[in-house]
Amino acid sequence: MIRKRLLVVLPLLLLVLFSCRREEELTLLERLQRIPGITATAITPLPGFAQAFQVDLTQDIDHGALSRGTFQQRLYLSFRDEDAPTVFYTTGYGVSRNYESEPAALLQANQVLLVHRYFPDAVPSATDWTFLTTAQAAADQHRVREKLAGVLPGKWVSSGASKGGMTALYYRFYHPGDVAATIAYVAPIMEQADDPRFVPFLRSQGTPACREKIRRFQHEVLGRRGAMLALVHEHALQRGYQFTVFSEVEAFEYAVVEYPFAFWQYGSGDCGPIPAESASDLELFDHLVGVSPLSFYAAAGYSYCRPLFYQAYTEIGYCPYWFDHLGSLLEAVPDPSYRSFAPQGVDMKFRSEVMAAVVPWLRNQGERIIYIYGGNDPWTAAALDPAPGLDALQLVQPGANHGVKIRDLDQQGAVIAALERWLEIDIDESRLAGVAVDEGRERL
Repeated sequence: MIRKRLLVVLPLLLLVLFSCRREEELTLLERLQRIPGITATAITPLPGFAQAFQVDLTQDIDHGALSRGTFQQRLYLSFRDEDAPTVFYTTGYGVSRNYESEPAALLQANQVLLVHRYFPDAVPSATDWTFLTTAQAAADQHRVREKLAGVLPGKWVSSGASKGGMTALYYRFYHPGDVAATIAYVAPIMEQADDPRFVPFLRSQGTPACREKIRRFQHEVLGRRGAMLALVHEHALQRGYQFTVFSEVEAFEYAVVEYPFAFWQYGSGDCGPIPAESASDLELFDHLVGVSPLSFYAAAGYSYCRPLFYQAYTEIGYCPYWFDHLGSLLEAVPDPSYRSFAPQGVDMKFRSEVMAAVVPWLRNQGERIIYIYGGNDPWTAAALDPAPGLDALQLVQPGANHGVKIRDLDQQGAVIAALERWLEIDIDESRLAGVAVDEGRERL
């Protein structure tokens, strides 16, 4: 009887032992490919990483009702070591290529770089805008976290810049236990569809002389309408821009209205390079599009940014235009609104209850979060202030713009100390030197 039982049990035991050995012998690519719902392809790793993969993950269109179908969401996984922490970096937009974020370099971490739903490489086949919500996007991230936990078992840190930073913060609200810390760069938190804090910021930013120079530049450009529109047309032909939703004249006026915001968002704050009223038409035009590009108003730019503006006017809010100082000089768009960039013919009702829940949680309960802002950046008008005594940091770097990084901060030491404490690691801050992060230039 014992021999008979051994004959039954022994093969099963050997099969289990063989399976365990086989799992240990699998390559990382093979382990990824064994995860249900994942398709992985090895790609050339970035410098400093051992391996890298393009991963497409099957996600539910509606995480609350699986019968609505699925879509493929792309991410890039860069691997250093199984024992290293993992930076979960979100852009809030699409991701056209793999790159290393500043937190991944600082922490010598693995990195997961995720495309946001409804942007290229993460678009549901039957687009229904109602599933573009902060909760659904956070559920996407939670699914990624769950799927990759076995291959990336160390502590995770969520991060992102601008809309990506906002996305990382929403993720913390919906799934607070998923990560050990969050680094949110230049992430405004709006509570209204048209947040009123931005116009006062622009009206008071810089010196009176600088603000007057900006105003005069806008007036001069609009006053040379005929010459500017000829240059707009030539520029569009050279760049291959197709103006289908907005006309060339509408694109021109929007670019002029956007100019002060763009000047402070990505500029150095130096008003010296702004052309004088005596400058040539070409000098004025080149400066305008160098600061406030026309690409946002072309068909491709409009199509790409629609998900942003749908979210803005249903949940996450946005800023209003400041244009009362331009008066009758605006003809094609006399009452400019960012609502014009949202999907056309789609119902958009702002659900104020979403941010009414998110904001108090972040302010009063969101611990182990670092908020980084630039003093010149208009989005800092909507900076989130953690409550006194909360284990979180808010750092505003004077003179910095929307591209501010940890390496630019006067208080780098505070960031390093907090991360070392939260992650229980030692950090070599010299790793920040030479890190070049090129995330592209987005609207937010």
